[in-house]
Amino acid sequence: MVVGVVRFMIILAIGLAANLVQAEGVLPFQEALRLTYQNNPELQAQIQDAEQARGQAIQDGLLLNPSLNLQVENLGGNGDAQGFETAETTMSVTQPLPLGGKRDWLQKASVARFEQMRMAILRKKAELYIIVGESYVNTYYATQWHKVTKKLVRLNEDIVNDIKRRQKAGASAELDLRLAEISLGEARIQQSKAYREVKKRIARLSQLLGKDLLPPQKLLDKGLPHHDINWEVIKTTRDKSIFIGEKTAELSAKRVAIISVKKDVWPTAQLQLGVRHFSLNNDNALVGSINSVMPVFDRNQGKILSAEAEYTQAMQNLRAARLSLDQKLTVAFLDLRQNSEEARRVQNSLLPSAQKASKLAIQGYQKGLYSYVELLNTMRILFEEERHYQEAHAKRDIAMIKIIGLLSKGSA
Repeated sequence: MVVGVVRFMIILAIGLAANLVQAEGVLPFQEALRLTYQNNPELQAQIQDAEQARGQAIQDGLLLNPSLNLQVENLGGNGDAQGFETAETTMSVTQPLPLGGKRDWLQKASVARFEQMRMAILRKKAELYIIVGESYVNTYYATQWHKVTKKLVRLNEDIVNDIKRRQKAGASAELDLRLAEISLGEARIQQSKAYREVKKRIARLSQLLGKDLLPPQKLLDKGLPHHDINWEVIKTTRDKSIFIGEKTAELSAKRVAIISVKKDVWPTAQLQLGVRHFSLNNDNALVGSINSVMPVFDRNQGKILSAEAEYTQAMQNLRAARLSLDQKLTVAFLDLRQNSEEARRVQNSLLPSAQKASKLAIQGYQKGLYSYVELLNTMRILFEEERHYQEAHAKRDIAMIKIIGLLSKGSA
């Protein structure tokens, strides 16, 4: 039986690392993103905000409607003015005429607002790319770790059974059996914990996708960004980030809004043209008038001050966005470098050493050279390195996803 345990440990040690990155399932990362962009309520609400801004831009570009006026004077008087004999009937059309180009600038302000909302949609997609990407990676590796814990339970069960047989033959102490049973119990706890962690991760991912609960088998390692990037590329492309683009569009919209508010000081003239009919002599005459508000006291002083303050605020928002983006990119890049280095070292050195040590420990325990405590410690180190390997790869993928999302290269 011990020979079988040795063989199982060797196969397990060699195969675990490969199993961590093998594709399994039918829901690739790009499909998860597509479902998110299609179903996420926050993104859909952002799209409707943009539609509202587009509708307002269209509305602000329309000409003001004219009004039709009908007026009858000198009707129903006394004496010669009885009835309709001396009535004067006036029919006219009044057309509002915005002066100073204020209508054009009102529409320009609305169009700039729409452009800002459109950029906000792209920014939201970039945020969802990061959030969904991180959730996808965590869920995928949680399922892989659950597989590892199941193998760990089976291995501990085999060891407990082997110690019981050795104990009956007088070749093993009761202490070894008790320690092995404790190790088996801990392994089962880890398996149960890993199983529930998978369920929580799947629930979170499903909520982001706007779908029902997804089975763990439906995730793929293929399609995740495993490539690398250098800092020079990041520096040359960060100004094109949608997180900067949105704030730049906001600044542009606030600049146009200032001009629009200043132009709004110009009045809207009321031009009236019509015809008047005199019933007394059956004559007709043209009538016309024009009137307008005089901006003597109210010249939008308060609105202009508010618009200028909002513009200054937008400038500071843009500056803050640049600083925040630089900080997030720096942290993500350092995480990428650190976890890439860890993954390489674990894969090339630490994990092979732990595999070899576990093999020697099992063989030595079989020959009576090592105690079960030493075997148990070696197994613990092996699975710690397996866990380290998995976590380093997960953190590396998440760091790369953050960089791609922050640079807006995966959310277009």
